[in-house]
Amino acid sequence: MNGFGGYKTYIRDVPDRFEEERDDRLMNSLYTNYAYEGKTDGKPNGHYWVDHASGRAVSREVVMTHLGLSGSGADSYLDKEFEPLWRKYDVLEDGKVDIDRMPVFLRQMCGSAEGCIGLQ
Repeated sequence: MNGFGGYKTYIRDVPDRFEEERDDRLMNSLYTNYAYEGKTDGKPNGHYWVDHASGRAVSREVVMTHLGLSGSGADSYLDKEFEPLWRKYDVLEDGKVDIDRMPVFLRQMCGSAEGCIGLQ
């Protein structure tokens, strides 16, 4: 959790090219709202992942924003489309996808080129 700590406060180190919302809004949102940082020997290692629950949450946001679905329409679309696509990207079946693969994942979630215009 960014800013959580006490004696040793964790500060999320978002790559410079994605730090501000004006840089790449999609990646900025993934880093700041949906991804978690991996650890090596108990310390943050700078490698970010999106887990299954966060992947579904960001997919729901994209479906609502770019396909114009809401509520039960968005949920039923995700019920049909999310799991097969998640299994395609979670090749090791460990419940996470590398953050760098998520933009392509989300574009495929849209399903059409027209629906993905402006995905950022």
